[in-house]
Amino acid sequence: MSLKRKTNLSSKVENVEEMGQMSFLDLPELVLDCILERLPPEALCSMAGVCTSMRERCMSDRLWEKHMKLKWGSLIGQAAYREWQWHIASKNDMGNLKQGKQRGLMRILSLGWPFSWIVRSKVDDITSKQRSTLPVDSIMAWYLALETGNFFFPAQVYNRENGHVGFMLSCYDAQVSYDPRTDTFQARYPPHGRRAVAVETGVPWERLRAPPVETPPHDLHLSDCLHELCPGDHIEIQWRRNKEFPYG
Repeated sequence: MSLKRKTNLSSKVENVEEMGQMSFLDLPELVLDCILERLPPEALCSMAGVCTSMRERCMSDRLWEKHMKLKWGSLIGQAAYREWQWHIASKNDMGNLKQGKQRGLMRILSLGWPFSWIVRSKVDDITSKQRSTLPVDSIMAWYLALETGNFFFPAQVYNRENGHVGFMLSCYDAQVSYDPRTDTFQARYPPHGRRAVAVETGVPWERLRAPPVETPPHDLHLSDCLHELCPGDHIEIQWRRNKEFPYG
């Protein structure tokens, strides 16, 4: 082998070795951001367990806001956001009673495990070294609370108690939570008269919507836009059997 050929081969090996030392974090900031923006939620969770730097990037509200709007935007309104804020406050209060140093934080998941494990809520099998604290007020925390069914939020359900003749073409307020195993929801309806809280399971996405107004279910909504009605406009009528029942 000639000296020139040996020199070329040696330089190629050195180049390969140098390239082998390059890590994902060595990529330009813009390239990193573009890659992370294209990752699905489960991949972001996995990437967040790589190192501290990646955890900070992958927990960014900017990244999770897109996923929140894409999957939950049609169901999450101002009422659900306020419910989440109350949920955060209650978690903080409980944390103060148990561990004052952990105020404002909760251990919701291990960022080093696959997303399917998070959905199945097998957090107990994860060692304490693999756990990471996730700011409870982050969009990622809210998304995962919704995704795992750990958070009930206000929504409205079409055709309450599906198939019940008394509720055809109706839309009722309820507290709902997601069931990741069936990709459906559980709905808790307000008490009707002497009846206890009614619970319906297996509610599909297409039967849910965000409440169009923020009026409590037992209060009459007073519209302030009746003078703007035009022929062909869609209207909804509130009704109830008696004062003990919520409006539908």
